[in-house]
Amino acid sequence: MRDANWCMRRVALPYALRPSFIAIILVAASMSTAHAQGPGYFVPAPAKDNVQSKPKYECETPDAPVITLDTQSKYKQDDTQRATIDEDAEETYTEAVEPLRVYGRNLVKIANAYVKSNPKNTAAAACALTWLDAWASANAMTDMRSKQAQFNLSRALSGFALAYLQIRNAPGLASDQKKKVETWLKTLGQQLVAPMDKNKGTSGRNNHRYWAGLGATAAGLASDDKQLARWGIDSARIGLAQIAPDGTLPLEMKRGKRARDYHIFAADPLVTTAELARSQGIDLYAEHDRALHRLVDRVLGSLDDPSFFEKATGTKQEAYPGDGTVPSSRIAWLEIHQSRRPSPDAEIMLNKKRPTSSSEIGGNTTLLFHDAE
Repeated sequence: MRDANWCMRRVALPYALRPSFIAIILVAASMSTAHAQGPGYFVPAPAKDNVQSKPKYECETPDAPVITLDTQSKYKQDDTQRATIDEDAEETYTEAVEPLRVYGRNLVKIANAYVKSNPKNTAAAACALTWLDAWASANAMTDMRSKQAQFNLSRALSGFALAYLQIRNAPGLASDQKKKVETWLKTLGQQLVAPMDKNKGTSGRNNHRYWAGLGATAAGLASDDKQLARWGIDSARIGLAQIAPDGTLPLEMKRGKRARDYHIFAADPLVTTAELARSQGIDLYAEHDRALHRLVDRVLGSLDDPSFFEKATGTKQEAYPGDGTVPSSRIAWLEIHQSRRPSPDAEIMLNKKRPTSSSEIGGNTTLLFHDAE
C-alpha cells in the first residue's frame, strides 16, 4: 500500500502554491498598500482640526552660517579617474564642509519633525523657518571661491530647499521670514546656473550637473521661479539622455573602481529631480524610453553584486565601509523611486535599510515617501 505522501512526491505542486511564488506575492501585497502613502516634499496645509492647540518644540540656536567656502577635491590630482583619495586632502576637505553638513542634518531633522507630527506641530515648522531665516539673513553660501565649493553648494541647496518645501504650507508662519528665505534660496539657485552653463568639461555633464540641477529645481519651486526650476529639470535631462541601454552612464563608468558608487551618486539627484518635475506635469521617469528606470535597475542589481561594473571597468569595485553593505543614506533616493515604480527587489533592499535618510534630499525619505518607520 502506498503511503499518504506518495502523491505529493510524484506530483509537482502548482506554481501558485510554491514557496518562492508565495514569497513574491507577500512582497507584492505589502508593496501595494505601503507605497506612495507619504506626503512627499509638497506637504499640504493641514485641516484646521489637525493642528496642535498648544504646539511646543525645543528649537535650538541655529548653527553659525557658512558664508565663504573654498574647498578642493579630496582625490589625488594625478589620478585621471578621480577614484583614489588623498588622505591629507580628504581631512582638509572634511574639516571645511563639516559645519555645512551639520547644519543640513539638523535642518532636515526639524522639518521632518513637523511632517511626522500628527496633529501638526506648527512650532516645529516655525523652528525650521527660523533656522533658514538665520542663514538667509547672513547671506550664507553666497561666496563660493572654487569649483568644488560650487559643487558643495549644489548639494547643500538641495537639502535647504527641500526642507523648506516640507514646512512652507504650515499655518502661522511669519510671511516676512518666508519671503526672505525664498529670496535667498532663489539667489543660491541662480549662483549655480552661469558657472555650470559655462562649464564645457566633464563636470558640466556628469553627476555635478545633475546635483546643480536638483538644487536649482528645488530652489526654483520653493521660490516660485519657473525659469530656475526649468533649468534644473533640463539639467537632469542631460543625464537622462546619456543613459545607455544597459542602464549605465558613460561618464560615471570612467570612475574606475568607484564606477558603481558614482552611479548610485548620480541616480540620487536624477530620481529626486524627477519627483519634483512631476509637480510641474513633467514625467522625467518616462523620457528617453524610461531611461531613469534602466539606471535604477542597474544600480539596484549591483548593490550586493558589483560583478557587472567590475567586468565593464576591468577593476575591482571599492567596497562599502563598515559591514560591506551600502549605507542607507546612499540609497535614500530609492524610496522615492519605489513609491513610483514598486519593485520586489527594491523592497527587499529597503526593508533592510529603513528608515533611509539623506540631508541632501530632504532627510527621512521613508517618512516622506513610504510613511512607515
